[in-house]
Parts: sequence; structure tokens; C-alpha cells
Amino acid sequence: PAPDGSGQRIFFEETSLVGRVGAIGFQECKDRAFARLKHLGVSFRPDSIADEEFCYIPMGGPLPVPGQRVVAFGGAAAMVHPATGYQLCRMMAASSAVAASLAASLAAPGGCRPDAAAAAAYDAMWSPSNQAQRDFAVFGGEFLMTLDVKALRGWFDGFFRLPEPLWAGFLAGWPSLPGNEGHESWWARLTFGVQLLVKLPPIVALKLAGGIAQYTSSYGPPLMRSVTPLFGEPPKYTWDAPLPSDDVGDPGAKREARAMMKGGAEQPH
Repeated sequence: PAPDGSGQRIFFEETSLVGRVGAIGFQECKDRAFARLKHLGVSFRPDSIADEEFCYIPMGGPLPVPGQRVVAFGGAAAMVHPATGYQLCRMMAASSAVAASLAASLAAPGGCRPDAAAAAAYDAMWSPSNQAQRDFAVFGGEFLMTLDVKALRGWFDGFFRLPEPLWAGFLAGWPSLPGNEGHESWWARLTFGVQLLVKLPPIVALKLAGGIAQYTSSYGPPLMRSVTPLFGEPPKYTWDAPLPSDDVGDPGAKREARAMMKGGAEQPH
């Protein structure tokens, strides 16, 4: 508001935390917002609405494809938190490491190799440790989509009864951000999961156990790999210098073929 109290502007938001494509439309969100304001006793004139924003935030999805030269960043590199939708602080926290890796690659002795520079940048973003932490959060987003309203209320009641640094660290979920030490190792994630499980209502805890089994059956080891070292680490974004063309395939056959072609070319016609 202005110093005299006039001109006050208020922002109201209606959102869907996480959902499949097409699960809820913008018009439904808008209708829900107006119904919620009416329920809360908030009145307004239709002509007082200054602006409307419609925002779609892709969550989850695949990581960048290894081997490409184009270096994506932020949302284009799947840096949106797959369970909360947060992205800006994660992107800013990653920017220094990515910039440093690109600078080192560009200044490498012998000149820059674009493939090597891109792989280094992606490895700075998505190291095996970061990938494992993301895999844990991806399951969180998937699990939330299986819960009805009553179970969601039980889930969040248990989640926010955890110590604040623990639940806040999950919501941020990136190295150097506050609370991330409670989530950046497999042991920390396993401990977090156990602490959360015992704070959930029994029916939600049972749903969580079933969700873990179903998710692992459908998607394989990523979730288990994020909470135990028994399944190894996610793959690194590495670049290997290509072999000389003479060493690819059967070098002996290539040499023989070249010799035969050269001999044939030298024979008079």
C-alpha cells in the first residue's frame, strides 16, 4: 500500500501441488480460488482484478541426455524440485559450480572440446550424489499423487511435525542450501524417511510402504539406490575422448582393405 494506506494490492494464489498432465486446468484453479475467497469472507469487485497469472511448472521428468553439446540450465535441465516445484534458489546455488566447470573446460590446454565442456557442466549440475537426492524426491512427488485429500492431510501433518531444518531441507533439496545436510547422503535420507514414517498416521504409513514397493517394481532401483549403497551410484556425466578412426572396429581388416584398394588403384587399366 501507499504511505497513506491507499492503493493496497493483494495477491491470491490457487495451486495444484503436483499432478499428471491434464489432471486440473487453469479454469478449475480459478473457480476454486473464487470459491475459497468467498468461503473465507473475502469480497472483491470484478473490475478490481488488476492482473491474472497462469503458471505451469513441469516437475520430475528425465534428466538431460548425456553426450549432447547444448548445455541446458534451470528448468530446462530438470532442476525444478520434483516434489515441491521450487527452482530459483536451486538454480542460483548450482550456478557457480556450473560456471567454474565451463570456464575450466574452455581454458583447458590444447583447446576446448565442446563435448567435454558440456559433460563437465552437466556433471557439476547432476553429480551422482545430486542425482540420488533427486531420485528420492521424485518418489515423493509420485507418492503424493496417489493420496486422497484425507491422506494428504495426514501426510502433511506428519511432515511438518519433523524438526524444521529437516523438512525445510527436503523442500529446498540442493547442496549449499539450508538443511541439505539432512538429505545429501543415503544414510541421511534413510534416517529422514524413518523419522517421517513414525510421525504419519498408521493408514498413511501403510500407504507409504505400499507405495515404495509399487514404485520400485515399476521403476527399478533409483529409489533404493538413493537410500542404500547396495545398488551403486547413478551414472556420471563423463566424456571419453573418441578413439582414432584407425582403432575403431577391426584395425587389421581396415589396413588390409586399404592396402588392397591402393594396390588396385596402382594397377594399369
